[in-house]
Amino acid sequence: MTDGSFQPEASPEPANRPTRTFDVFDTVLTRAFAHPRDVFVYIGHELQARGVAVVEPFAFGHARWDAEHAARAKSPWTEVLLDDIYRELGAALSWNADTIAAARAVEMEIENRFIRGIPAGRVAVTEAREESGNVAYLSDMYLPSPLIRAWLVREGVFLDGDHLLISGEERGNKSSGALFATAREKLGVDYANWRHVGDNDFADVAKPRSLGIEVRHFTDTHLTPREWSARGTRDEFTSPWRSFLAGAMRLARLDGVASDPRESLLWNTGATVAGPLFAGFVRWVLDDAERKGIKRLYFLARDGQIFWRIAQAMQHARPNPIECRYLYASRLVFAGSAELASPEALRWLAAPDGHFHSLRQALWQLGLEQSSISLSLPPDLARHDPDSNLTPDERHRLADWLLEPSRRHLVEEAMSRRAGRARAYLEASGLHPGEPVGLVDTGWLGSIQRNLERILGRPEQPCPLTGYYLGLMPPASPQPAGPMLGYTNRFAPLPIVREESHKVLIELMSQSDHGQVIGLEPKDGDWVPWLNPPGPVNVEEIRLFQDAVLAFTARHLETADVLPAPEDEFARAIIATYRNFHDHPSRAEAELFGFMPHADQLFEQHHAHLCGNLSWRETLSAILNYRRRPPHWWIPGQAALGNAWTLRAFRALKAWRWKIGGRSM
Repeated sequence: MTDGSFQPEASPEPANRPTRTFDVFDTVLTRAFAHPRDVFVYIGHELQARGVAVVEPFAFGHARWDAEHAARAKSPWTEVLLDDIYRELGAALSWNADTIAAARAVEMEIENRFIRGIPAGRVAVTEAREESGNVAYLSDMYLPSPLIRAWLVREGVFLDGDHLLISGEERGNKSSGALFATAREKLGVDYANWRHVGDNDFADVAKPRSLGIEVRHFTDTHLTPREWSARGTRDEFTSPWRSFLAGAMRLARLDGVASDPRESLLWNTGATVAGPLFAGFVRWVLDDAERKGIKRLYFLARDGQIFWRIAQAMQHARPNPIECRYLYASRLVFAGSAELASPEALRWLAAPDGHFHSLRQALWQLGLEQSSISLSLPPDLARHDPDSNLTPDERHRLADWLLEPSRRHLVEEAMSRRAGRARAYLEASGLHPGEPVGLVDTGWLGSIQRNLERILGRPEQPCPLTGYYLGLMPPASPQPAGPMLGYTNRFAPLPIVREESHKVLIELMSQSDHGQVIGLEPKDGDWVPWLNPPGPVNVEEIRLFQDAVLAFTARHLETADVLPAPEDEFARAIIATYRNFHDHPSRAEAELFGFMPHADQLFEQHHAHLCGNLSWRETLSAILNYRRRPPHWWIPGQAALGNAWTLRAFRALKAWRWKIGGRSM
């Protein structure tokens, strides 16, 4: 530059630009099926349904797999095309040329229908293109390149100037190195200036690395242990519904774009544990409500928020006449109508046996406020910090004093005012006596249902409602007038009474993005809920988790009606996935969910954790003294954090004691 002016550097010659190649399947494209072989069983179903061939689907799957092996055995390169496979398949099944052609066309149609793009693969291709210009795709595959190229174009990862090399057409695969050699010759590049991305341990990593190619091992699409479990087997063929279930879990997991490990773990748990459980529950609710002629479902805040959002997605995909509404509700704002008829239940409102209960909570739960009580509290209780924890003795003395016959009318009047406001709110929300409606909630005792029935009806003649719950404990007295239907109770009961950590874990996974409903107030001719702050929770994480659950719902809806799953088998499969999460969490899962804050009071004033940072001595102390344990102690989660053998032995002993009838532990 003799004149001193700035001139840009010349671009490198195309031959010197770094080469970027990608595997295709399970790197940039994948199937809605969990495993590539699972497509063969579904093809068998379709061949039967279309009258192309009469072969039992699993038998077809095995025959199709065997035909591929037979074709490869006859090929001097071991690589084959789809025509080679169907030639062997037709001979094995005694098909004529028309049947072979028809079956081959069905396979290509089904492959086309269930191919999906991988978000992370798309990002990797974009980055590679920005770095090196054109990219190339190398695939060990028997399908024709025009079909695969069309899928790559459809997913936005194949542009003019890109290359696609298929082993069946090139008569050489990546594992032998032949496809890399062909690519080097056709693309005019050298191994030293080459990066390859793929998922196969040998073909995409070990072999190209041995040639001097830089590699990136892309493992995101590999099934996780829980996805394998949902599929039902690692080595054999499986039912299409199982493959679609595990495939939807994987696709939803792949849809996540997390910024850190914590977000990634939240997303993955929402996509593969909570998503299947919640979507299965809501699908059952919608189907059962339609069978029963229920016209409207009320999803109860706060746990019902994610169920309501799932229902909206399902109704959009497969409309039915049921109206789904979200009802701002809580045990606190509806408490009293049922409890007034039961001295034991009313006393429990005043003095529950939970880990935390304050004077303020006792008054709120009876519809009272300290400032509005016209009578004076006993001196020792009046001096008590209204927000501090009461001892068991203080709770009982307070309950005795509040529920004395001379003061009972104050409680009844407060309960009546609360019920009147609740009735007006329910009517404004379209909930009227005598209508065929249902309630949807996580569970566990049906206390909101029995109170709503008495608010809509009368204490002595409640208005029956149908309650749908993820899980139920034995109902408290007085029992609801209408049916209480528990999803897990029906298909695969959870040990909720023995291990209350199930309740808290499910409630943590179904958290809403708003605080507790603690009151109702009229405003501009309508009723609006009075919400507590959400508490010590991360609202953005809650929304991320809900998005992951909805990602599974969307992926599941893509295939749910293809070959519908048997209701009972599907329910048992997704409940088993959740049970695996509860019973065998990883350390990272225990560190995350074991220390999420939760509250178990009607008036949520104090928050706790499922696990603690316990030494061995503290763990032993917690085993021997229940007062030293975290509320609703998650023992498998605590075991994942340390002292595993001690805690597992304790849990096994607890299970044995429950089995023989002793419940003192």
